Amino acid sequence: MEKVELPSIFELDFYRQQQPELSHLAYEDALENYRTEGISKGHLCSHGALRGHLLDFAKKEGSILEIGPFHSPSITGENVRYMDVLSTEELFAAVKKAGHETSRVPEIHYVAPKGGFDMVDRKFAAVFSGHCIEHQPDLIRHFQGVSGVLEDGGRYYIACPDRRYCFDHYLPETAVVDILAAYHAQRRVHSARSFLAQRLHRSHNDAARHWAGDHGAPDGQNYRDLKEELFVDLPGDEAYHDAHAWQFTPTSFFEIINFLHEAGFIDFSVERVYHTRFATQEFTAVLRKGRVDLDRSEVFVDQTPEKSVVAGIKSKSESLQAEIETLKENLQAEVEARDKQIEALNSQKIADDKLIEHLSGELRGIHASRSWAVTRPLRKLSAQFGAGRTR
Repeated sequence: MEKVELPSIFELDFYRQQQPELSHLAYEDALENYRTEGISKGHLCSHGALRGHLLDFAKKEGSILEIGPFHSPSITGENVRYMDVLSTEELFAAVKKAGHETSRVPEIHYVAPKGGFDMVDRKFAAVFSGHCIEHQPDLIRHFQGVSGVLEDGGRYYIACPDRRYCFDHYLPETAVVDILAAYHAQRRVHSARSFLAQRLHRSHNDAARHWAGDHGAPDGQNYRDLKEELFVDLPGDEAYHDAHAWQFTPTSFFEIINFLHEAGFIDFSVERVYHTRFATQEFTAVLRKGRVDLDRSEVFVDQTPEKSVVAGIKSKSESLQAEIETLKENLQAEVEARDKQIEALNSQKIADDKLIEHLSGELRGIHASRSWAVTRPLRKLSAQFGAGRTR
């Protein structure tokens, strides 16, 4: 069966519709504008960046498994099955307790209280998860499990929070070495680090505020006695407690998946990663089971610094260079002036030394003369009488 063609990572007409002032730009110029300005401003450049629109393509795949639908499944229909850590009854109770509407709670076909996909008894053409992968204690085994329930060439559609625009804002991007460490440890529950990170660095979850630069204060500042309170009731390894284990941006996610695929840990290739759009906190991605013969430029738009930023850096660099040159010139002039002063002082010293030597010679001559010896008694008497008069 021929695979559904996904939206391009950059759709020129769509981008120009969203940014009418750029309607005059040709493809390459518009793409460069998106790279240098549009990505950082959250401009839409593809239908694939819209979860609902992207899932319209997933629905065309045939059979679909949605992971973690909670109270509002993203995909509905006869060809959809649902998987959760809670049974239908447990999920209904949890949704009601959380204060959400329960009318859309779906029937859960596969219950996985400890994770894993062992209970899934069939293959699917596509799998979807929304805000799920960041919760997996062992991300590599999660990808391996999803692959195990997908048909060859099947797709994993993903909506993932961008750490910059959610409560993970103050946490650093996940390093691939941490993912590898969790895999090596065969982690089934979250580490103490994940819970401590939330307690110290969790921020608000208002995407619009984050986009506006208002990130609030991290939770760690709310403790009255950090040392005493930080470890209170910290979950252990005996049972699963939910947390964000991983923090991604579109770029870091793209690079990590590429690394895990090339290293042989997962058999998913990146087919698309769409950037986060303005005032939202999620980006979308599509992974393909098996190798994808596409260039990097076809699956992801690399961000380059904004032109204004580059110009500012260049201007600052030129300004600093000019200051350095001025300082060098001033320093050289001061050094030359000092050298002249030293030379003048040396010349004066030589002249003074000659004068001292000349006067010393004359004084020695006077002391050695006969008149000096004859007048010595008179000088002595003069000194004595002079001293008496002062008394």
